[in-house]
Amino acid sequence: MRFIPQYSYYKSKHDRELLIDVVELNYIKTFVATKSKHTLTYYDITFISEGSGFFTIDEQTFLVKFHDVVFTKPGDVRNWDNKGIKKGFALIFDEEFMLSFFNDPDFLQNLSFFAIGKYSIKTSLDDETYLRVNSLIMRIKGELTRPETKDKHTIRNLIYETLTLLNRAYINENHVLPVLPDEIKNVKNHYVNEFLRMVSTEYNQQHSIRYYSDKLDITPNYLNEMVKKSIGMNAKQYIQNKITLEAKRILAYTDLPVTAIADSLCFENTSYFIRFFRTQTNYTPMQYRNLVKDNS
Repeated sequence: MRFIPQYSYYKSKHDRELLIDVVELNYIKTFVATKSKHTLTYYDITFISEGSGFFTIDEQTFLVKFHDVVFTKPGDVRNWDNKGIKKGFALIFDEEFMLSFFNDPDFLQNLSFFAIGKYSIKTSLDDETYLRVNSLIMRIKGELTRPETKDKHTIRNLIYETLTLLNRAYINENHVLPVLPDEIKNVKNHYVNEFLRMVSTEYNQQHSIRYYSDKLDITPNYLNEMVKKSIGMNAKQYIQNKITLEAKRILAYTDLPVTAIADSLCFENTSYFIRFFRTQTNYTPMQYRNLVKDNS
């Protein structure tokens, strides 16, 4: 059976209290085979500095080139042309570290490219922004590789400025509304954040809005309303999207039979899973698997 290689953060490289790093793509190439699909357990922001080629995240494929930046979240299935893409570097970090480092549980959600409900995507930087970001990244790398005690305050400021510049560029190019801190941090959003957290770990077993609303001690309608206001889709759509994406990944990257996939995602029976998948994608599971194989 095929499987997807998963790469984890090397936590002892610099400092177990600083789970962030700047890594050259040429170094990464020594671990990732050419055009090899893989996932990461950490966040990755990849900067292209020389060459061009494809970069695929789940079902999205982009042609990337000099000045392009690609954003990847944990669990995304990636595949990139590491022969055509000659040089670049990646800013990588652990989620738990980043949230504690900035003492803000919503820090990553405030970044439009990592906002809940958004697919990871790419953006292009103009010359001025690229030079500014490149300078900041090199300063972060310098601070991380200092043999003496690292200045965490300096690193925090550099990371914040880097991510702010990238967020601004992403918003301008992709014409999206910025994530407003006041909306993220209101009282109602406590329920939304808890709902999203629960779905991320239980979606393959619990498909019902009623289950999550009961756990939160609110009505399904109220949960739907808050989720819709926060991420642009209601709770049911969000759960269904999570299930569909996982089903697509299993179909594309494993040889599990459809019956086993239906069982792993806790559908009552295979027929129900096939109807669900066809409603979400307009394909049966086997049609989708064959389509992915034909295009790979």
